[in-house]
Amino acid sequence: MRQQAGFSLVLVAVLLGLLGFAGLFALRVAPLYFDHWVIQEVFADLEASPDALEGQTPRQIRRDIDTKLRVNSLSNLFDRDALDIERNGRQWLLTLAYERRASFVSNIDLVVRFDASATVGQP
Repeated sequence: MRQQAGFSLVLVAVLLGLLGFAGLFALRVAPLYFDHWVIQEVFADLEASPDALEGQTPRQIRRDIDTKLRVNSLSNLFDRDALDIERNGRQWLLTLAYERRASFVSNIDLVVRFDASATVGQP
């Protein structure tokens, strides 16, 4: 007599549940990481052109970064206090530390922390 082979109904249900859970998690978290990737690209563009911030004040730098983020529809992504702008000799040190929340299921939220930094200018 041959034994039955294959998946049982319970195993299929468990696998579908796990795949659904992973898919929901990815759908909730992926946009947060995409937004952070855009911020990293803005910082990388600033680092690629060392004279981009020459002669600017911290207020002007903050306005320029806000404009670049607004172009990418990311204007209210973090608080103004999250972006730290410091002068170190002829270089500007830009540091951004913020966290984002995304609703996962019902009253469960996902909290993701991000850090980005850039050094702009000639040493």
